[in-house]
This record gives sequence, structure tokens and C-alpha cells, in this order.
Amino acid sequence: MNASPQPPSLKLPDPVADLSGSRVGDEVHLHWTMPKRDTDKVILKGDQKVRICRRVETGACETAGMLLIAPNAPGEFVDHLPGAVAGGSTRLLVYTVALENHAGHNAGPSNAVYTVTGPPLPKMEDFSAAASPDGVVLNWKPEAGAELIRIHRVLVVDPKVKQPSQMGGSPAPAEQTLEVTGQDEGKALDRDAALDNVYRYGAERVRRYTIENHIFEVTSALSDVININARDIFAPRTPIGLQAVADPEAKAIDLSWSPNTERDIAGYEVYRREAGSTSNPVRVSPPGLIAPSFRDASARLGRSYAYSVSAVDRDGNESARSADVEETLPQQ
Repeated sequence: MNASPQPPSLKLPDPVADLSGSRVGDEVHLHWTMPKRDTDKVILKGDQKVRICRRVETGACETAGMLLIAPNAPGEFVDHLPGAVAGGSTRLLVYTVALENHAGHNAGPSNAVYTVTGPPLPKMEDFSAAASPDGVVLNWKPEAGAELIRIHRVLVVDPKVKQPSQMGGSPAPAEQTLEVTGQDEGKALDRDAALDNVYRYGAERVRRYTIENHIFEVTSALSDVININARDIFAPRTPIGLQAVADPEAKAIDLSWSPNTERDIAGYEVYRREAGSTSNPVRVSPPGLIAPSFRDASARLGRSYAYSVSAVDRDGNESARSADVEETLPQQ
């Protein structure tokens, strides 16, 4: 028995189902995945013709571009908006892609991507970064019009720069995105940026839209990308709460103070001078003093001393010395 004759295949590629995209400055960036088969479930062979459609509101579709892309491959297209679309008033802008056969027919458009016409958000100018004790301070020229600033940070691995894991801390995230909402004040503080790392920063302005029940966002072009070696050159806070108590039986003076809370504290230095003298204080603590306490066993009976203490971090930055505290080791 012979099989029933089948109509000839139209060789229509399956429609794209995952079109995505966004407006960046005066460009629209589109991405999708090419289908593997045609509508008859036959595997496609050879590059397929792709037509990118752009329309304003309910207007006619304009061909923004034509491409040839292999089946099952990633597709992408950047539409450099013409003046009539990149300027003027804000209107809904819709993109679809259609895959055509040899005769120029298609099985229907892809899902739609929505954005807007009108002038682009201004690129962030004079973008700069500087290290501070609390993290990395970012500055730029402020502009009105954006709802938020999106900052992209990448950790740059440099063997010449100590990484947090080498300093006893947790490794910093390789990439992180921060958002600054509210009025554009032209500055932000990245508190999560650990010092003694090299970072790469870029930023963009963002505005969000809801038009005809479609929710999307538009961004400015990315700022100039900058690198910063956020070296820790900042001294710790001066220790507080220094107290001195004589222990005549042990022939020593015991000192204690409140521990510093900075994450990179390496230890403390204790200084001493004769009470009432104007001489420079001399360090009496041993190198690498970690605990917030010290016993001065070199104090001499019947002498009065003025003590001060400083904090030192892992980079060797030393704080100012605390206020003097005086104590006398009495004669027995």
C-alpha cells in the first residue's frame, strides 16, 4: 500500500520565541536564538534570512536590518536609531524579527520587544573614582532626568595587589551591580569595595517606563570605564578608653583600652614618657602587640609615667596616639 502524497514543504523556519532587547543611548540592542527546525519539524540547513522590524506605536513596520544567521545560533542586532526616532516626543517603539524562506515568506513574527522613541538619556560625564576609609567614592557630572544610576564594578585580579583572601578576609565578588536611586547628586559611595584591590567601574543612567501595560527601562550609553587601585593609605581610628593601673606587687603598670573595630586592624603600639616631661614618648610595647592590653614591667618604682596608645592596620598605617593617661608605680 502506497503512502498518501504529502504537500511540498514551504521550508518556513519556526518563529523566534525569545527575542529580548533594550535601548542604550541612541541604539537598540536585540538578542535571540535562531530556531533549529522549520514548521514541518525538518532540521534547517544553511544560513537563514532574518528581517528586523521596527515600528512606532501602531504604524507600519519598517525594515531596520537584514541578516543571514545559521540555525540554532545566537542572533544579535544593534539598531542605530535614525534621527526621526532618536529625537522628538516619547512614543512606543516595537521590535520583532521574522525568518523568511527562499520566497520571502515567514511563519509569523517573533515575540515583541518594547522601548521608546525620543532623545537618549545623557551619558555620565567626568566619571571618576577615589579610595576612602569607607570604600570607593564615585563622582560624575549630575544631570536631571534619570530615575536611578546603575554602577557596574568588576574586581581586577592583579598579582601585585593583595587580595582579601590573602589578608584573612572573604574574597570580594568578581562582579557586582549597585543602584543609586533618587535625585542625581553626582556622587556615590561603594561601601562594599574592599581596599587593597583593583576595581573597574562603569555606570549608566536609567529611566523606567510603563506604556500601554508594557513595562521596560531605557539606559544611557555606558560612561567611560575607569580603573582604580584602591590602596589602603588611611590610618585607623585612634584607640579610646585607655586606662592605667599600678600593680606594686608585680612591679608593673597594667594598661588596657577599647579594641578598634576596623576589619584590618593588625595591632597596637604603646608609648611612654616621664610624666611632666616634654620629651617625645618612646614605644615600650613589643612588635606585633595584638591584644588591647599591655603590662609595662619595665616601669621603675617611685616613677610617674604618661602613656598613650595607637592602632596599626595590615598596611602599616598608624593612627594618631591617644590622649595621655598618667600613673605612678609607688615604692613598696
